[in-house]
Amino acid sequence: VMRGMLMRSTLHQSLLLAGAAVFAGSAWSFLRWWKQRAKRSAQHAITALFAQVQAMNKGIAMVVSDATSSNFSVRNLSKYLLQRGLCPSNDLFRDAKVLLSLLQDEASEKNSGQTGASRIFAHALKPQVIKAKRLQQLFPEIKESYVQQPLDYGRNSRYGDEWRISCYMVVMENWKPKIMPHEPMLRCLGEVMRECVKSFECWYCSLKGFKQGSKPFSVMNAFVTRYRPLHGEDELKKHIDGANVDGSCILALPTDEPFEGGALHVWDGKPKQELVYKMAPGDCIFMDTKIWHQAKPITAGSRWALVLFLKLAR
Repeated sequence: VMRGMLMRSTLHQSLLLAGAAVFAGSAWSFLRWWKQRAKRSAQHAITALFAQVQAMNKGIAMVVSDATSSNFSVRNLSKYLLQRGLCPSNDLFRDAKVLLSLLQDEASEKNSGQTGASRIFAHALKPQVIKAKRLQQLFPEIKESYVQQPLDYGRNSRYGDEWRISCYMVVMENWKPKIMPHEPMLRCLGEVMRECVKSFECWYCSLKGFKQGSKPFSVMNAFVTRYRPLHGEDELKKHIDGANVDGSCILALPTDEPFEGGALHVWDGKPKQELVYKMAPGDCIFMDTKIWHQAKPITAGSRWALVLFLKLAR
């Protein structure tokens, strides 16, 4: 009797082990099938995006395509986005969607121009957001607090590791090497920074038709930049402030060395046009997301500016 019970127990255990092995094998096969299915689905979606880009602009499709000219090349797509002032993610599907969105926006702007649509600007020059006299009183402390903090923007930026003319007050990005906020500059201009944010929020709500006070922003990055007529320090080339930046503020600061050049150029409107601003200390330029702009070279003196990258509270 005991031997029979032992045999039945052994058989039961064997059946359980066999069942577990079958289940594990089935689960592994299902997981592999699911991953292959997801991969095929992603490939089909990317191919469909390429077809849309090709239909909108065959020339650009050729530039961003692979050797077969039938799909995207990660390298060529990233390179093209960089040339357009955007920061590629190296995620092929995401970058392809960014390119398609860019082409659709440009097509929409072109069509608006043909129909004579009025220009609506997504930026504005606001004079004396901060009183010039107050900034002039702060300038000796600004100058004393300023230190250059070299920054590596990464291989996807046109500046790479060559940007070294800013002093950082707020840092939310995971830059390498890590940039720490420079406390003396933050103590000097922290209140000015907060007042600029409040003014930007009011402007943004008016621009978008929101109730005043309903759209708070936080500061992602804040820094003071000093331009000098030296190679690599005299200008900021045409760019957009990053896909994850919801708004930007540029505050003109005083200087003790009057500069020549240094105008701010902004590309905005439908159809797009180039606008040129010569800012006085205390003036602010407010910009919505993805606005092309450029700080032209200075040829003498030194130009100072406080720049804020802002994030909309979701």
